[in-house]
Amino acid sequence: MQVSIVEAPLRRVLVGVSGGIAIYKAVEFVRLLSKEGFAPTVIETVAAKRFVMPLTFAAAARAAVLDDDTTWQADGGWFEHIEAAREAEVMVVAPATANTIAKLATGIADNLLTATYLAFRGPVVVAPTMNWAMYEHEATRRNLALLAERGVEVLPASRGDLACGEEGLGRMAEPVVILQAVKAGFARLAAGPLAGQRVVVTAGGTREAIDAVRYIGNRSSGKMGRAVADEAYLRGAVVTLVDTTTGAPDAPYDVVGVESAEQMAAAVDEHVGDADVLVMAAAIADYRPQTITAGKIDRAATPELTLRLVPTVDVLAASARPGLLRVAFAAEAGPQLDRARAKKAAKDVDLLVFNDILAAGIGIGSDENEITIIGGDDEVHVPRVSKAACARAILDSVEAVLAARDGR
Repeated sequence: MQVSIVEAPLRRVLVGVSGGIAIYKAVEFVRLLSKEGFAPTVIETVAAKRFVMPLTFAAAARAAVLDDDTTWQADGGWFEHIEAAREAEVMVVAPATANTIAKLATGIADNLLTATYLAFRGPVVVAPTMNWAMYEHEATRRNLALLAERGVEVLPASRGDLACGEEGLGRMAEPVVILQAVKAGFARLAAGPLAGQRVVVTAGGTREAIDAVRYIGNRSSGKMGRAVADEAYLRGAVVTLVDTTTGAPDAPYDVVGVESAEQMAAAVDEHVGDADVLVMAAAIADYRPQTITAGKIDRAATPELTLRLVPTVDVLAASARPGLLRVAFAAEAGPQLDRARAKKAAKDVDLLVFNDILAAGIGIGSDENEITIIGGDDEVHVPRVSKAACARAILDSVEAVLAARDGR
């Protein structure tokens, strides 16, 4: 039975922006949120608009900006702070100036941003920015401590050159750091079947050494596996990513770097023992050179090179054990869905994800994919979408299997 995928609800983030020179970083942060599939809504203070016009944030967020000059005048605008607080799941204030921090700490709600903060009930992240003397002032320190005591995640300011020409603590956290705090907020909120489950994900293509320099490999970018790991984390899972690339340096979960199929097998074996789910998104080489030349092969002395290849370890087969939900991938050259169905049966996995690597625009290394998720009695077809959206569909299917096992 073929089932078309239904788009998952957006993860909504409120971004409160106050008036500080670090506001340029806030634009990049909002752009990152949009790129990673979140739905940001920006609230600008009057002071913030002196630095960056709402149109800039609207373009980065792909949504209208809320502010004091227009919101309260709109029909029903007197409830805007309540509606915005209801719709979002995580709130960020970046940049958070000394003035705005003081208002948040003392409950002053004299603008849309601070009023929305008081009405909001989810995780809140604050990224302070100001002159070093203002940052170290006792009043600011107490206000930040008070916010932290109430459960607000206060990101520490960093040391460096400040806009005033001085040097010291007061630089706002980088956009990627704020993004990781947002992801952690969503992970804490998660309550679905994957929450608390241990999930191992593999990503990237292995490299099988010929000598100290050369190797046999494939073109896998690892993007699909990393998207699955990110999504599993957002759903509250305890994630371990076994990755052959360096594409997840700031991941909020454990990342194990490997290179060869043998190393991949060892890492999976080490981490899958107490895992609940294994997602094998990596493109593991089927063959490796039988012998590896020490040092570097001299081309001048070797006019012809013949390699004898032998099979690599079957990591997926070796991982099988009772209770472990396993997801395999079948990247086929052409629309060979029947071949993928046969692979699922032969590998005896719970789910198999099929994609056609020859289809235009969704091949190896692209940011988009089109997949079919083959389960026990049904198949879910996901038309061309981002790999993040594919990851959501894959983990929807994983959660369905987990729920069925638990009789939910």
